[in-house]
Amino acid sequence: MRKVLAIALLLLFCGVYTVAQDYPKAQVFGGFSYLHVDTEGAVAPAGTSIKRWYPGWEIAGQFNLTKMLGVKADFSGNYGTPITVTGLSTPSARTYSFLFGPVVSFRGERATPFVHALFGGNHIGLDSFTLPAGIIPGVAGTVPAGSETSFAMAFGGGLDVKLTRHFGLRVGQFDYLYTKHCADLFGIGCLLGSNSILGPGAPAAHQNNFRFATGVVIQ
Repeated sequence: MRKVLAIALLLLFCGVYTVAQDYPKAQVFGGFSYLHVDTEGAVAPAGTSIKRWYPGWEIAGQFNLTKMLGVKADFSGNYGTPITVTGLSTPSARTYSFLFGPVVSFRGERATPFVHALFGGNHIGLDSFTLPAGIIPGVAGTVPAGSETSFAMAFGGGLDVKLTRHFGLRVGQFDYLYTKHCADLFGIGCLLGSNSILGPGAPAAHQNNFRFATGVVIQ
């Protein structure tokens, strides 16, 4: 009787252990990010060009509460020169997102599609540069570096493919990234929105951006 009971307990323990190992408790993603910035209908004058795509990085940590439901912390950084003007030294810019929220995973034997809804903030910064008179009213000469942090949220998802027990490939992740910047980078008034120094009819002070990422998943 004792042997039967011991075998039953062993089988029960193995069953519980198998269920517990049916999905990773935690996973980390790291890789390349490509951000498409909403320029809000801005048109580049002759001799200038506006940059819309910014390369960078993205890392995320995920804790799985169940096989399907988890929570995620997501961080990314993207870099570039917003505008290029012939004969003018233009500043470099950077943007960082820090987002948190739930993720739903549909786990298969080899592939795991997922969707997430993330909320947090977005920080933009612009290096100092020299601005000739007449470009922005009341601003000329050396303009100091400026930065601004705003509310942000991302809705999207992607596909992970399992390579080994602990490593996988994020084939692609696509996000709609909403940011709410006024772009008052230099303390001269909002550059966007109804009270914009750009004048009446300026676009709303929010941005509809898109983000792509790919990289390695460790679990």
